[in-house]
This record gives sequence, structure tokens and C-alpha cells, in this order.
Amino acid sequence: MDANEYDRLKTTFLQLFPNVPTPLRTQIIAVVENHTFSWFTAKEEISRNGPYAKPILKQLKEMRVI
Repeated sequence: MDANEYDRLKTTFLQLFPNVPTPLRTQIIAVVENHTFSWFTAKEEISRNGPYAKPILKQLKEMRVI
């Protein structure tokens, strides 16, 4: 994933997040290296450009969530 695609996916995710119903935000949406990520934890990881941000975005893209 190149920098442009990463920025595009990150922007899409951050724009989508507020539209996810609050009760669903605790559901697991990605698993990376045995670490699970809910909407909340994925948002934190992606917002701070953490080490799992790219794999999370890649999984969400593959699942056509973003």
C-alpha cells in the first residue's frame, strides 16, 4: 500500500466512523497478528498512525467496508 492509498483509506475510515452506530463500535472488525480491533480501537490505531494502521485498513478494504 503506497502513501496515497493509505491516506485515502485513512480519510475514508475516519469519515465513516461517526456513522457507525454506537452499539456496533465495540464489535471486532479486524485481527492483526493475534490482536483484535473494534471500531474504537481501530480508530485510535489509525488516527495515531500506529504500527497496525496499514494492516487494519488493508483488511477493511478487502472486506469492502471502506
